[in-house]
Amino acid sequence: MAKKCKCPPAGAPEWVLTYGDMMSLLLVFFIMLVALSEIKKQEEYQEIVANIQGAFGIRGGAQLPIEGTPALSLLKFLQDQRLRRHQEDNRSNTQDPGMDGSEATVTRIREGMRFAVGGRITFEPGSADLSQQAREALKQVASLLRGYTNIIELRGHADAMELPDDGRFADLWALSYARAKAVMEYLCSDDLGIERNRIRLVANADREPLAPRANTVAQKEPNRRVEIIVVEALAQSFTEPETSGPDASPGIR
Repeated sequence: MAKKCKCPPAGAPEWVLTYGDMMSLLLVFFIMLVALSEIKKQEEYQEIVANIQGAFGIRGGAQLPIEGTPALSLLKFLQDQRLRRHQEDNRSNTQDPGMDGSEATVTRIREGMRFAVGGRITFEPGSADLSQQAREALKQVASLLRGYTNIIELRGHADAMELPDDGRFADLWALSYARAKAVMEYLCSDDLGIERNRIRLVANADREPLAPRANTVAQKEPNRRVEIIVVEALAQSFTEPETSGPDASPGIR
């Protein structure tokens, strides 16, 4: 037996929201929150607030109490959370006890921003010798790097098919390392004056080619390179002695 629909109370609206309508409204609401979280100017923020108030029939609504950029945006929150995770100490989950027991502390080291300096230093096939053009380029780079203490990472690269049978390098790893070391030796020479403790050498062999589909020797030149990367971290951050702990030596810096 069908039940009769109850009439709405006097003064109640004649329309009723379905479950699907409510879900759609909630979705729009969350999208609006995300959009508002990234607004950078107070004028834009207040204009959107006014439009929302107008859509709901609100006239003369008060201004939101904000000054300048909103203090907490969605992106800023995520960035702060990510930075906090980088700075936290974590416990390993290994079941095998090591030197520090089964709960050794694992620390994430955040070196900060990294950016390339100057152009690529390229080499002849199978060679780790600096050309005159490469030396001139390194002189310009050294003038930018002197006077600072940021770590300098030299990343050596090689092309997949450049080792001759009678070459002096055992493999592409040795070749790419020799190229990075050649750049280090020239940068740290008396002529250019870069401090050796700032240098970090990285060998990549043929793992990161810039021209993977090149066919000719000239086209493969970008693969035979050393990249100069400046790291935000400072060299003394890794060389200063610990100032706490049982083996620390107070007063030594």
